[in-house]
Amino acid sequence: MFLIIFITILAVISAIGLHYAALLSITKLLSQFHGTHPASIVLALLLAVIAHLIEILLFAVAWQIMFSMELITFSVENPTFLDLAYFSGTTYTTIGYGDIILTGNGRIMAVVEGVMGLVLIAWTASFTYYEMNRKWIKKG
Repeated sequence: MFLIIFITILAVISAIGLHYAALLSITKLLSQFHGTHPASIVLALLLAVIAHLIEILLFAVAWQIMFSMELITFSVENPTFLDLAYFSGTTYTTIGYGDIILTGNGRIMAVVEGVMGLVLIAWTASFTYYEMNRKWIKKG
């Protein structure tokens, strides 16, 4: 169980760091656009989605490591990395279709990944709102 918690903490720290770096880079990129050019927000959202996809893959790697170490099991006998990426995506976004189920130990990481997904998606939403408000609303 210790290894599961350790891997979970590493995945969380990595996801937060990656997201911070992505939003910081997007902020610097947006400063190159002047005025309310629509491409600035489209580009910002595209880059944010890419950051979320990388974070999902980061968690999928953590799932793969734990599965390879036989720390966790799934309802699918031998999940491929694509299966684990799909599981990670449905967990991160809290969709949770239930066709691939984590059994036994490691379920705490699924809860943590779901919370992380909510937090990071909310961070992106608030960042987008801030940037749109800063660029598009005229100051009195």
